[in-house]
Amino acid sequence: MNISADNRLYSIAAAQQDNAPNSIRVAASLAFSDMAIQPGDLVQVIHKDLCIGNVTIDIAAIVPWQSVLPAFSYRHNLQRLEQHTNIVRQYIGRYGKGGGLRDLWFASDSDSVKGFFSSSLAERAHRLLAALRTKDMDEAYRTGRSLIGLGGGLTPSGDDFCAALLTVIHMPGSPFGEQYRQLGQRLANAAAQQTTAISQEMLITAACGQSRQNVIVLLQEITGPSPDALETASLKVLQMGSLSGTDWMVGLTAGLEVGKELAEFGE
Repeated sequence: MNISADNRLYSIAAAQQDNAPNSIRVAASLAFSDMAIQPGDLVQVIHKDLCIGNVTIDIAAIVPWQSVLPAFSYRHNLQRLEQHTNIVRQYIGRYGKGGGLRDLWFASDSDSVKGFFSSSLAERAHRLLAALRTKDMDEAYRTGRSLIGLGGGLTPSGDDFCAALLTVIHMPGSPFGEQYRQLGQRLANAAAQQTTAISQEMLITAACGQSRQNVIVLLQEITGPSPDALETASLKVLQMGSLSGTDWMVGLTAGLEVGKELAEFGE
């Protein structure tokens, strides 16, 4: 369930969901769909309660969650980073869903409508990655903007891919400099005219280096010493939305590969 306040979008999720930026997890006896909440209901905070229409949520014991990205593997860890990234790519091929950006790594039937969108997404994504490799920020902005809003769902595939890239760019110690972070802010600003409110909020938080818990855990495993938990962490991300998990996984692995190349070139 999403609520709007101060021109930002916030989400209320069930307690079993992972933590995420601008989200509150609540233990509820009823499904949100069974609550007497209607679009346009007034949202307000009264004392220590969040009131949405006639529904009251006790937020007195709420514990703020901090979105902290792991450090980018650098120098002597680059080989391990490549190995772990390749393992995750195999999981995308094994478990990922077609119709979005899975085609960036694994070609599918281009005769279907889904294949048409996938081909367009993959072509633009390849151009964006090429621009990031050559540090052509103007081309990266043009191509990144052409991805925003492209695809179906509340968070289109192009948006998920760009948000994943921005997440990698913000990893501490990454070879991506300030110009890449400024690119993220430009793309987040452009999202206001091109995509859904939910997707816009996702890009805004990604451009600030914030991401959801399952994504952070996956990045921790990719940059960590052992590949043992990579499959479990990958499956949790792949379960996000309909296609979102796959598109996020493709964006994360693509960003890590570009980062590795930039790090090697910088050496």
